[in-house]
Amino acid sequence: MISIRNLSLDLGEFSLRDICLEIKEREYFVVLGETGAGKTLLIESVAGLLRPQVGEVWLAGRNVTNLRPEDRRVGYLPQDYALFPHLSVRDNIGFGMKVAKRAKPMIDSKVAQLANLLGITHLLERDVLHLSGGERQRTALARALAIDPEILLLDEPLSALDEQTRENLCGELRRVHERCGTTTVHISHSFEETLALADRIAVINAGQVEQVGIPTEVMSRPASEFVASFVRCQNILRGRAYSEAELTRIEVDGTEVCSDYPAGGAVTITVRPEEIALSEELPSQGKPNLFRGEVTMVVDRGAVTRVDVTTRAKVQGSKETPASLRLVALCTHRQGKALGLTPGKELYISFRPSVVHVIRRNQDEANT
Repeated sequence: MISIRNLSLDLGEFSLRDICLEIKEREYFVVLGETGAGKTLLIESVAGLLRPQVGEVWLAGRNVTNLRPEDRRVGYLPQDYALFPHLSVRDNIGFGMKVAKRAKPMIDSKVAQLANLLGITHLLERDVLHLSGGERQRTALARALAIDPEILLLDEPLSALDEQTRENLCGELRRVHERCGTTTVHISHSFEETLALADRIAVINAGQVEQVGIPTEVMSRPASEFVASFVRCQNILRGRAYSEAELTRIEVDGTEVCSDYPAGGAVTITVRPEEIALSEELPSQGKPNLFRGEVTMVVDRGAVTRVDVTTRAKVQGSKETPASLRLVALCTHRQGKALGLTPGKELYISFRPSVVHVIRRNQDEANT
């Protein structure tokens, strides 16, 4: 449905470099990255508001690189919503159809349909200056959908909203996407928002795509240290890998960690916090990544508890060797309470080799 081919654009402070993306029909695709990464440049290039200096944009099998925005059948919701302050909610929603010279009965019918879909029928005669953030977002979304776009482009649509409204509208965006059958591209800097919405994601950093995949894949198998950090991996450790017959052994500051992932040389390993098990009693022997350590910090986050731990020794059968790793684990509130987690508490820390992801580092990274 959307094919972005070797797209490059330089606007001084912001740029895109050789962007290649393939977005499927009716997919909810999220472009994730920090402020200034180039996300808005990308979506504006698809919308036709910016013309790339190199590369092409194809929509539904058509090369639209040189087409005007109004000829692309794209609905665009900018970050500031860009509602017309002198128009009512009704007239804002119907504006694009009026410009397209559609008949008034058709406009009225479409406005009523979208207002009902988004729960804003009671707001139709209201001045947009007197809307809440969530009401403004729904109005702008209705206006973007009113032209029956094949593709819906959303630029940080939830960033200006409070947490509760943001959570409510996440579900609403997904529902509208499925009901209308559009292909949706959503720009975001929030990984939590992305998890709630995306079929697939692209992580963009400094104008380049670092990784594309389904959210769970990107979480468990990040392609770079940047991606690992951005998807809240928290346990990101540098070391040197030595592949053996069954396992890869990684030396991290004198401590051995085992992985199923074949690799050699300078590497970065990642272990997601939710994959780390904590126990008061010694687990069954034979675990390649079993440590004795202590709790250094406990943070109650409501449904889950963050537990910072430091290992003191690696346990291998009846033998212990010194080990010093700083790790972050997550457990449920109930598990944390049962373990009696407090700073200074000693416990056992373990994780499977299969959850130790290995990222090979290039020569420049190996020297840092």
